[in-house]
Amino acid sequence: MTRPRLFLSAVSAELRSLRQAVARTVRTLGYDPVSQDDFPTGYGELRQWLREQIDGCEGVIQLVGHAYGAEPPEADRDFGRVSYTQFELLYGVRQGKKTWVIVIGDQCHRDKPTEQLDVPDNVGILDPAAARDFQAERRALQQAYIERLKRDNHLRHTANSDVELELIILKLRDELAALRQREEDRERRLWGEIQRLSSDVQQVAEVNAAKIRAHLLTTIEETHRRELAVAEAAPDWQERERRRAAADAAHASRLLRIEELAASFAEIEGRGSASSVFQEMSRILAEQGVDEAIAYVAAKRPAILQSVRNRAAAARERNRSELEPLLSTAALYEAKGQSVEARSLYTDILEIEPDWPQALHLFFWFLANAGDSARSYAFLADAWRDYEEAHLLSQRLIDSDPANTGWQRDLSVSHNKIGDVLVAQGDGAGALAAYRKSLAIREALAGRDPANTGWQRDLSVSHNKIGDVLVAQGDGAGALAAYRKSLAIREALAGRDPANTEWQRDLIVSYVKLTEVCGDKVYVRKALKIAEHLLQRGLLAQRDAWMIEELNRRAAQ
Repeated sequence: MTRPRLFLSAVSAELRSLRQAVARTVRTLGYDPVSQDDFPTGYGELRQWLREQIDGCEGVIQLVGHAYGAEPPEADRDFGRVSYTQFELLYGVRQGKKTWVIVIGDQCHRDKPTEQLDVPDNVGILDPAAARDFQAERRALQQAYIERLKRDNHLRHTANSDVELELIILKLRDELAALRQREEDRERRLWGEIQRLSSDVQQVAEVNAAKIRAHLLTTIEETHRRELAVAEAAPDWQERERRRAAADAAHASRLLRIEELAASFAEIEGRGSASSVFQEMSRILAEQGVDEAIAYVAAKRPAILQSVRNRAAAARERNRSELEPLLSTAALYEAKGQSVEARSLYTDILEIEPDWPQALHLFFWFLANAGDSARSYAFLADAWRDYEEAHLLSQRLIDSDPANTGWQRDLSVSHNKIGDVLVAQGDGAGALAAYRKSLAIREALAGRDPANTGWQRDLSVSHNKIGDVLVAQGDGAGALAAYRKSLAIREALAGRDPANTEWQRDLIVSYVKLTEVCGDKVYVRKALKIAEHLLQRGLLAQRDAWMIEELNRRAAQ
């Protein structure tokens, strides 16, 4: 059945990123989003296109911010002087569409600062007073519009953060479901007519996320067992320990990504734009497993790559749709530990679509993990190569979207990875510079959203890395200050969620580091108390079993 459509309305200069985030959430709820971003160049008058699109939509969701936005060259015959964004909601209301208005609070992300909105295009050559008057007039028009919504008693929601905005959209599920049901009933009647005319209707297979996850988990466990077997074949116990640790770390990283990977198949299928190859690949993955899915796409790979290479730049979105099964297959290769195949496929994809953020992000993490593996085997030249390439990718992502916090975090990770190699090479000064670059990014992210526990933990890791270098350089006071900053964050996290064993383990690490710098046995006794508590609850990981004996030894010294 045709997926119902929702028109997403917002001033692009201010709220494009939030509108795109809402579009992603709307897709997960089973709807196709439409917005001004879809307006085709050369179509003609924008309002006519907006009328056509809104007429074909079930409803309109409008994000209301500070900006008035662009306006038609003349007043609208029905609504007077309005911006294109205001026109979208007013037209939807007049057409009897279901409408939702969400007022965007000051804590939400905006693509431009308020003072840069509603300024004339030729602001550089205008008299400053004229530019201020231009902006003030449009602010007044926007405020009058908001007051009009209030007078009309239009139902409004207020989002005070990006997370709250997503929750508001998710809470519309029941209302949207009624629209969806109406559309589905209409489509069902149409399909009934078609089925009476033809019995040969092709059945489209649906992705079963649970089955896909099970196959991925089986593959990841098989990869882990194979890597542990390789580790056991090492000639001495120290090498075996390093290889086991590397295998465990790689296994943990793959497990962390399994939900995202499984969900991505369902999300792509749910858009209604997945290619036939992707649909078949998803079906094979759910029914037969990872190896068969890889084999199927491997047979299709030459044709897909050749087809995409032959397309013009104007077909970029179509290119990326066709490349999605290859991008997902690269992730499957990575899950199986087949890094050569994964690297080759990522390289082929980015050769064709070098600016594709999703591919750049996935390849960045592949290279970061590959560098970690090389470093664990003491192949520092290979680790440096992978980290340097990952660093270049993270910088390209930042250049494409400087405000994207995900890309900023990637860049902070990249600086840390380079610092790790410099430490292994004995370049403490270079490592310290790299770690401090990472710290600066993480302080900005954590300051922007103090409630984000992931960013808080990242910040604690950066303080610890800096402390480690300062210890090696003989700067005990500097190291102590860095370790205490890390400890303060970790104590706050552990206090927020005492059941989180990873945060408890982080506390143990911080206490041990402080003991080593200042010699205060209070810290090692605190670490021992946490470890014993975890052991009593059966929550001490096997890899950490050595802690109890070692901490007892240190406490007794």
